[in-house]
Amino acid sequence: VKAFYQAGESKVRLGFIGVGLRGQTHLAELALRDDVEIIALHDPDAAMMALAQEVLLKAKRKKASAYTNGIDDYRELLKREDIDAVIISSPWEYHIEQGIAAMEAGKIVGMEVCGAMNVQDCWDIVKASERTGIPLMVMENVCYRRDVRAVMNMVNACKFGELIHAQGGYQ
Repeated sequence: VKAFYQAGESKVRLGFIGVGLRGQTHLAELALRDDVEIIALHDPDAAMMALAQEVLLKAKRKKASAYTNGIDDYRELLKREDIDAVIISSPWEYHIEQGIAAMEAGKIVGMEVCGAMNVQDCWDIVKASERTGIPLMVMENVCYRRDVRAVMNMVNACKFGELIHAQGGYQ
């Protein structure tokens, strides 16, 4: 498995699992790159798939192969030999299963947020990466912003007293 791209090599060939609005954002950004080829898209929602294909056409790319036959049709996409990596932007509850399946299929994974619903999910995704030797990048960046890290450092230094309740921004 080619796990790392080197400048000057052939294009990175991508598949997308989940091309709803967040997935379309990733799709639009990657369609701007001349070192990326977008091979296939999976989404059971026909309207989202149509919008995603329009994103490609607007970027002067050809339409990608579409996998729209239900939520598990991503497994057919993963069988393709012409895909190096996948971007997963499906609903969170599917991320761990899809990420593990992708690594087991030899695909490098970029996952929109971790998607873990519990601690066991975290261990499952780590163990799958260790077992397969395939890297997975959790593409959540808000936790690394300077202001967020500053608050986390204050919490760790007990500057707010005893933390009794916390609430996330994705509610």
